[in-house]
Amino acid sequence: MRKHKRFPTFGMLVALTVAVLLILACDTQKNAGSDHNAKTSLDYDGIYRGTLPCADCEGIKTTVYLNRNNTYKQVQQYLGKDGNSFESAGTFEWSKDGSTVILRDKKDKIQYFVGENTLTLLDQSGNKITGNLASHYILSKDNYKILHRKWRLTELMQKPVQYGANTPEMYIQFSDEDQTYVATAGCNILRGSFSTEAHNRLKLSQGISTMKACADMQMEDQLKQVLNTADSFIINGDELQLIKARMAPLAKFTAPVN
Repeated sequence: MRKHKRFPTFGMLVALTVAVLLILACDTQKNAGSDHNAKTSLDYDGIYRGTLPCADCEGIKTTVYLNRNNTYKQVQQYLGKDGNSFESAGTFEWSKDGSTVILRDKKDKIQYFVGENTLTLLDQSGNKITGNLASHYILSKDNYKILHRKWRLTELMQKPVQYGANTPEMYIQFSDEDQTYVATAGCNILRGSFSTEAHNRLKLSQGISTMKACADMQMEDQLKQVLNTADSFIINGDELQLIKARMAPLAKFTAPVN
């Protein structure tokens, strides 16, 4: 008896077509994902800053400059050791997966994992450092942006600051040289120390104030309260916000772009 050839039904053809399309889609996503990395997707060039842990000093204040032409500069200051600082420069290359920059000079090979506005120092094997101090190995662009600007007060305790023709200057300014801040709400000058950590964490000392008597001390008292309360900051373009946890901004400042 002759066997009749079985031809695929319409349903079988549809199922086969769908299966082929799914395979192609998965392959496309896989290939697209391989091209989506820090090297191709992030604005990685810029200036990063933080204080790395140190075995025999108070910390290593580190600033890394990354350039689009694959050159870099790294400046490190060993705190508590008479301000000893060291500078290295050279070229960097990317890891195969485009997630890590490898800084090279004549002696050293230093690896940083590149995140959104952050660099995370890796160990000699290229792995992230774990433990209680893990967050201290992160350098941030915003930690640098907060410096070298005079931030003009624009909002205090969620109320806009009104400036008139005779309104005295109200601002805060952070100095990188001695880790101090200067702030005023138009009357006395407040001076204290500060430190920045990973994820835009900010520590401000209570500070010392001049003793000038002014007609209205309300804004000054509120600014002091902000400085005693704030534990982190946000920089959005030209605006600086001092915040506590995830609450509404305690104060807002603005500054021209440098």
